[in-house]
Amino acid sequence: MKTTSARRHVGDPALAWSQGLEVEVGGPGTVAQAGVVLPRLLADRLGLTTALAAVVARAGFFPLRHRGRALVDTTCALAAGATCLSDVEAMTAQEEIFGPGGGASDSTLLRALDELAERLGADGLPGRRLARATATARGRAWEAITSRHGSLPAVRVAGQDLTRPVTEPGSPRPVLVIRLDATLIEAASPKAQAAGNYKGGFGFHPLTGWCSNIGDALAVTQRPGNAGSFTAADHLSVLEASFAQIPASWRRDVLVSIDGAGASHEVIDYLTSVNTAPAHGRRGRRVEYTIGWPVDGRTMAGIEQLHERDWDTAVDTDGEPDPAAQVAELTGVLRAPHADRLAGWPADMRVTARRTPRPLGKPAKLGENPEWEYGAFVTNTAVGQVQFLDARHRTQAHVEDRMKQFKACGAANLPSIDYGRNAAWLQLAALATSLTAWLRHIALDGQLATAATKTLRFRVFSAPARLVTHARRRILKIPPGWSWSADLVTAWDRLQALHPI
Repeated sequence: MKTTSARRHVGDPALAWSQGLEVEVGGPGTVAQAGVVLPRLLADRLGLTTALAAVVARAGFFPLRHRGRALVDTTCALAAGATCLSDVEAMTAQEEIFGPGGGASDSTLLRALDELAERLGADGLPGRRLARATATARGRAWEAITSRHGSLPAVRVAGQDLTRPVTEPGSPRPVLVIRLDATLIEAASPKAQAAGNYKGGFGFHPLTGWCSNIGDALAVTQRPGNAGSFTAADHLSVLEASFAQIPASWRRDVLVSIDGAGASHEVIDYLTSVNTAPAHGRRGRRVEYTIGWPVDGRTMAGIEQLHERDWDTAVDTDGEPDPAAQVAELTGVLRAPHADRLAGWPADMRVTARRTPRPLGKPAKLGENPEWEYGAFVTNTAVGQVQFLDARHRTQAHVEDRMKQFKACGAANLPSIDYGRNAAWLQLAALATSLTAWLRHIALDGQLATAATKTLRFRVFSAPARLVTHARRRILKIPPGWSWSADLVTAWDRLQALHPI
């Protein structure tokens, strides 16, 4: 008689993982998204939590929820993947991390957004007190980065660091790079000041300023979708707000990079006026710019005067020759005696043209060259080969990576129909982007130090843990099987070592 086993077998062994598995609610002390303690602790150590509470404080009003805590927790939730107020409420509900009662409810968060919106100007930029609070925290973060690495990281251009040689002994000092760019945020429903944009969509068109050395957001201004890309007043507002966010010790050597939207008299004249190095030497402040320039009739007239020998082979991001592109300086032909096509523009402004072969199958429009596609930019950098200046200008494309981080931290969707609340939400999304950027430089190593926000979200912020109490100590235990558990512990220790505010 044949005997049979009582054990049930699954036909495909790959499906056996669910056999005998049960799912139920329980397990007190178990924590999800345990890695969110890192940006939370960093904000506390930099003094942001206390500073934000002071900024939104009102005389005679004592909220049950600490407003600085609620705003920082919202910022950390955005960094960890929250996309709306209900996501923030659900993520911060864990008492093991966020304390008794968990985080704030969505109604409390709406009131906190209202209070933050009152500290913003009509253009959505932070008022003086809020700007001072974020600038102070940024200064402490940059000081921690400098303390760990010896200096701020330098922007890479053509295979080398963008630095300024020093006369005294020591390493060359990195040039601080500020990049301005606008982005589109779609709105699925009617919201205050949402409007159609130039791409046929509907929503908002904020203008942003970034520090490329660190990757943090310096300034964000809320604008309707139909806001002009070439609005000089908006560029000047964001430029001034960005300069105000830079610690004083790093304002002496700055490069401002803008695409063609910044090619206006107002913007270039302003940058020329704040560049005091030519007049005052080492006592002044060097502010250089590289700005896209329109290839209009004036520019094409200069290009047509060039000879083939005037064009030089461009270089790529690694500093190697790029046979598919050529560059040439136009300043001489545009400023020809008795025919100065740049009259009225600053005398130190240089114009450089770039050309690439027109792709096969792409027809030229009326008046365009059938063989070449042209681009141009202007700069006030007095020295340097045009190939290097061209490569330096093309690093403006790196700002697209910053926009991805920005939208990954909550800026892809604005949660309210109210303009002020949405403007406040954008400020928190920018702060979340900055916190993750500071975290990479201050506390993380290897691939995590350069990882995108979505990568950090999976590897660090979403780490599981178990909270245990031993000898009056609370210990967050990360499973040893989590591949990045050691990185999380090391990062926590480094943040704990920062001087508490």
